[in-house]
Amino acid sequence: MLIRLGIGFTVALVILVLAAVWSYRDVAIWPQVGEKVVALTFDDGPNPPHTQALLRELESAQVSATFFMKGANAEAFPELVRAVAAAGHEVGNHSFYHRPMLALGSAAYVEELQRTNRALESALGYLPHLFRPPYGLQGIGLTNALKKLELRSIAMGVHGSDWSEKDAGLITDAILADIKPGAIVLLHDGHADVADPDAQDSRAATVAATRALIVALRADGYRFLTVSELLALEQQ
Repeated sequence: MLIRLGIGFTVALVILVLAAVWSYRDVAIWPQVGEKVVALTFDDGPNPPHTQALLRELESAQVSATFFMKGANAEAFPELVRAVAAAGHEVGNHSFYHRPMLALGSAAYVEELQRTNRALESALGYLPHLFRPPYGLQGIGLTNALKKLELRSIAMGVHGSDWSEKDAGLITDAILADIKPGAIVLLHDGHADVADPDAQDSRAATVAATRALIVALRADGYRFLTVSELLALEQQ
């Protein structure tokens, strides 16, 4: 009996591992490139006034970035969605409510993605082609839904824990310690777990860290690309 249970557990574990590997097979995590380039990405916005402050920093430095937006926030602040795109930045889908999508059924996956797509298309006039899974969690159901909607899943290679860390210097130092060519850098201009788009608090530390990162990385010879531009350089 114990042997049968052990075999059953082992088989189940192998299936789970294989399913996880399959689910992440097309997820962009750290593109292999031959140049000193990185992509700055910002999740969970729009979040006034901090998204606007971030846009000013990026414009001043002449840096393009990629913003993965919560659908609920995009619905609430369509003018800010347009401002991000008008400034030359890339906009991606980050689900509607930022729920851990592994816990959802297949219909809920599609609804989360489509509702966010509708909000972004309404503001921009076109559909996004990039998606970032909430909390980085992706399973078979989400992978199939993304394929159906022609969305490429984007993870991250480097972060500074700015969802909880409020010291801009510590955020900056953590990212610089791990940076390498091709890095997709995770930062936040909004808050994942705040249901009310008007109730988000400050992302001032992220704005300050972004300024410091651009200065430090540029001094080290790095260029800044959108995620799509970075993926286009990926070595096969």
